[in-house]
Amino acid sequence: MEGEKRDIRVERERLLDASHEDHESIVRYLQQHPENESVPYLLKAIRLKPALKYMDYDDYGSFYKKCLWALQDIATPDALAVISECANSDDPALREQAQYRLQKIADGGRGGVQFPRNSE
Repeated sequence: MEGEKRDIRVERERLLDASHEDHESIVRYLQQHPENESVPYLLKAIRLKPALKYMDYDDYGSFYKKCLWALQDIATPDALAVISECANSDDPALREQAQYRLQKIADGGRGGVQFPRNSE
């Protein structure tokens, strides 16, 4: 998939499809093409993660971390709201990753991207 022209709308829909193992690649693509329209898809992907059997190994939240990075890089109030929602999750791995991400945002970490993104 690297090097191919990809349709972001198609990639968003593929993110919600549990029949493949490209979820992390798609999250990375959405992070590299930050659009607010991707926020609900990233939230759904976070909720889908427990059903992705190939990610059973990921009990420390690596997939969650990648989704949260993408949300931070999207840097809209909607994206921040999703990170905040995740910080109150019953899933300890998600909750921990989201709380950490919120702290990094407050500290200006991860490339200095803070919320909301300034429009110039």
